[in-house]
Amino acid sequence: MQYNEKPKKSRVGLIILLLLIIGSVVVIIINPFTYLKELGAERMEQDTATDEETILSVQTAKVDTDDLRSYIETNGNVVDTNTLDIYPEVSGKLTYLGVKKGDRVEEGNEVARIDPSRPGMTYRVTSIDSPVKGTVMAVNFPVGSTVAPQMALMRIGMLGNPEVEVPIAERYIGQVDEGAEVVATFKAYPGREFKGVVVRMAPVLDPVTRTLEIGISLEDPESLIKVGMFPSVRIYTGKVENVAVVDRSAVLYDGEQAYVFLYQKGVAVRQPIQLGLVVEQRAEVVEGLSPGDDVIVRGQTLVRDGVPVQLVD
Repeated sequence: MQYNEKPKKSRVGLIILLLLIIGSVVVIIINPFTYLKELGAERMEQDTATDEETILSVQTAKVDTDDLRSYIETNGNVVDTNTLDIYPEVSGKLTYLGVKKGDRVEEGNEVARIDPSRPGMTYRVTSIDSPVKGTVMAVNFPVGSTVAPQMALMRIGMLGNPEVEVPIAERYIGQVDEGAEVVATFKAYPGREFKGVVVRMAPVLDPVTRTLEIGISLEDPESLIKVGMFPSVRIYTGKVENVAVVDRSAVLYDGEQAYVFLYQKGVAVRQPIQLGLVVEQRAEVVEGLSPGDDVIVRGQTLVRDGVPVQLVD
């Protein structure tokens, strides 16, 4: 009997050893994950407590009242709208030009001569005189050219009151009317502004550029403005006076709804608003704010409705 009991004891010991090994492995595998879960939960609780304790710093500005003027900025070209083209009465060779571009002419001054003679036939040279007093705006042919009655030799401008022609994009046409105020500046006269008004609007758009040509008359008592100059033009399209205005950067949007955050007793309060005229960085507030309200202008993108905030300079 003693000889048979030894193998049984060996098997029992082996089974116990295997069970101990398996138990150890299970403990090693499970315990770290349990510890990690507990550690993660603890950290989340700490982060939540930290978030609750954090108070965002913001800056505010008071809603005030101001006047706003909307405008369109573009460039234009100074032109003479009172011009006259000179045509020859006969066909022939241009033998003489008495003027060049920019020359002043008086009514009756001889400006050109044309010889209508042809091979085998000689005719009297025809003199071309200026029918008006003005300035030569363009000379279209050099001496020696063959011209005909349907070909304009030159253009004379009376330069009584030059206009600024400006192309307006189609989207702005509804904002501009005749009589609208204009301010123009020229590189030739830095720091100086020339006031004027819109005096005409073309009846149709340019089919290629989709723009509408308008004419602007400028005040120029010293005759400083020259035809061909290229001014920068500001056309005023709207005006409001003594209205509540807010910094445009303070305005946020939820879809199409504009809103701001007000600072009220240490708390950020969301306030829906309705905007009117917006000019550069200033916006008219039609509804929702009153002069004197404290609007958050720095940190407004980080706060939420009802959260505590603190003011900083």
